[in-house]
Amino acid sequence: MQHTTPLFAFLAFFAFLLAGGPVTAQDAHFSQFSRTSAYSNPAFVGLSPAPARLALHYRNQWPSVLAGQSYHSALAAFDWRNCFGLSFFAFGVSAQASRAGDSRYTDGQAMLSLAYHQQIDQGFFLAGGVRGGAWNYRIDEGQLAFEEQFDGIGFDPARNNFESFDQLQRTVFGLSAGLLLYDTEAAWQIGASLLHINQPLYSFLEDAQNGNRVGMGWSMQGQFGISTNRSPDSKELALQFFYRQQALFKNSKQRMLSAGGLWQLMENHKGQAFFLGLYGRVARRAGDGNFTFDAITPYMRVDYGDWSFGLSYDVNVSPLATVSRLNGAVELSVQANIGDIRDCIRCPSNW
Repeated sequence: MQHTTPLFAFLAFFAFLLAGGPVTAQDAHFSQFSRTSAYSNPAFVGLSPAPARLALHYRNQWPSVLAGQSYHSALAAFDWRNCFGLSFFAFGVSAQASRAGDSRYTDGQAMLSLAYHQQIDQGFFLAGGVRGGAWNYRIDEGQLAFEEQFDGIGFDPARNNFESFDQLQRTVFGLSAGLLLYDTEAAWQIGASLLHINQPLYSFLEDAQNGNRVGMGWSMQGQFGISTNRSPDSKELALQFFYRQQALFKNSKQRMLSAGGLWQLMENHKGQAFFLGLYGRVARRAGDGNFTFDAITPYMRVDYGDWSFGLSYDVNVSPLATVSRLNGAVELSVQANIGDIRDCIRCPSNW
């Protein structure tokens, strides 16, 4: 049977999403989006070179501007698959934590994921996944200063700040779901997800408990393999993109698009490989109708046997560049592939 082309699969997949009807929380952002696919879309759970995978990520954003109050984000995830013939179930557990600002704003997530991958044709799969779990967010009121606490001479932390805080920390339930199409032989994939489907409460104040909820957002992500050495079996160049909209139902203007390429320069029979990538990011923020060019991100990845290491740096080229002096964010990733790769799926090496 002839393989379905990437273009036809993409159009059919996108039409299915639109037929389902319309689809804001500030989730942690990772520039190495191809390494954190399962964080954005639970249908990616289980899509890895080996039957099991352990992944660790760390990001430090704006240290040159915010010093000790910069945005720190970390993600740890483990997923594995159980094959049934050439299709498989996949399971995942993940923990994510972020901290930023004078308020010591912290959010943490502990999530469980489930996905099913059904083979449709040789190497061609359709997958769907769901993720749910606890999301905790908090602030440290003692680190904040309010206008009412200035007595005309100086700051007095003992003065009433007259803020109607209901709780300084809250734990809510989060739910996300996604779909994914991919072809391991043609080396392409395209997926989309709905995030914060249950629109959980997001407030520290008494008067906002009933109205301030996280908007349902959505994302789309994909990559397409290209051969540069005239070998149809080798797709060493991957063109990649990631799109995220904060809240569709609330007509949010906050949107982001990252796109670029990852080129595999070297690979040998011992599982050693070297990759170089370059990405650009544009974004549109609340209250701003125009997209701005935010960052250029060079990326380097080294595979050594069952281990894979990634390093990237965001070079800030947004209007904040005069303050940041082009500094943005450093991001590190480590991935360990566990188990015999000769199971129900064989992924391209640059996945």
